[in-house]
Amino acid sequence: MNRLLSLVVVTSCCALAAPGDWKMVGKKGEFGATAAGAVLDGKLYTLESTGKLYVTDPNTGVWKQLGKPEFGKTEWLHGAAGALYSIERDGNLYRINPANGSWVQVGEAGGWANTIALTDLDGTLYSISKDGRLYATNPADGSWKQIGKAEFQKTAVLAGVSGMLYSIERDGSLFAINPKTGAWKQKGAAGAWGPTIAITSLNGKLYTVETSGKFYVTEPAAGTWKQLGKAEFGRTRRMFGVGDKVYTLENDGTLYAVWVN
Repeated sequence: MNRLLSLVVVTSCCALAAPGDWKMVGKKGEFGATAAGAVLDGKLYTLESTGKLYVTDPNTGVWKQLGKPEFGKTEWLHGAAGALYSIERDGNLYRINPANGSWVQVGEAGGWANTIALTDLDGTLYSISKDGRLYATNPADGSWKQIGKAEFQKTAVLAGVSGMLYSIERDGSLFAINPKTGAWKQKGAAGAWGPTIAITSLNGKLYTVETSGKFYVTEPAAGTWKQLGKAEFGRTRRMFGVGDKVYTLENDGTLYAVWVN
């Protein structure tokens, strides 16, 4: 997003922002070391490569550190069932207290090794492993079970929306996955979501950014989409749906709020 400061000021001062408009949140580049992020109860939680865990008010950009800098091995971070859950490089799953950063291992050691995608749906964690297996995990005790066949090797991203799982494959195709059976069905045209570089869900919809910098909203059940705003999101590396906005984190570590309504 090649965003000039003057444009940021104009956008942030607009009383009636249009879908696709954005403004910078906090200071430029202050999330630069972010290695993983998650949303829980209207707050943004980020982990730095230094191992530090932060909680941020997305409305103001005000943040504070939680706990000790001991999360440097985290590969995945997700919010579910009132807590944060992290998967480390060794495949261990941990529950993190979002109030103070204390953490405890959940389930069997190494049980989530080689995870390539992670999301939650209705209080259950869903993950896909490198061999294409889809798993449902009870975050309370770490117990898990395989769902369906081992046929999700090409999944790039996974999201839980309105009772269904949705995956975007590496070729850019969107699929709806039944979370109980693992049965899946293509939505929309093959390759229509490629090449997606970031995704999030918010209020029953999917939001994606492509390498072209275009920002899209998708009605996942129908497989229909439309572009929001201009093609100026090409430097986005992470997206988070919080409240009524999507928040993008750029390659330089700057956080932006994007209007979607």
